[in-house]
Amino acid sequence: MTGISNDRALQRHGINGAVDVYDSLRDVYIGRLVNIHSEGLMIIGDVRLEEDKLYKLDLHLPEHLNGRNSIHIGVDCLWTRNADYNGKHWAGFKIIDISPQGAEDIEALVGLLGEG
Repeated sequence: MTGISNDRALQRHGINGAVDVYDSLRDVYIGRLVNIHSEGLMIIGDVRLEEDKLYKLDLHLPEHLNGRNSIHIGVDCLWTRNADYNGKHWAGFKIIDISPQGAEDIEALVGLLGEG
């Protein structure tokens, strides 16, 4: 991944569970959450997304957290890569719009399913 620094200011937390991710504007399933932190996330899925494009994502939680079953966020797609298998695609995002409740829900999600 040329040009992408692996030096991260925030620790990413791998997700040990199924968190499905949908493009809420198109109501389309785009993939599964791989890792997340308070400012960004990575997914893997069947849909190739566009770099430098804004998306509104819904993270569908495997169980209710803080009384909710999904987290709604606005993101900027920073990069995409083809995975080495089965036509899958990686995508990395910066979170640019999230409610205070959404931020709390990400912390709860990391507490429930996070590793690392």
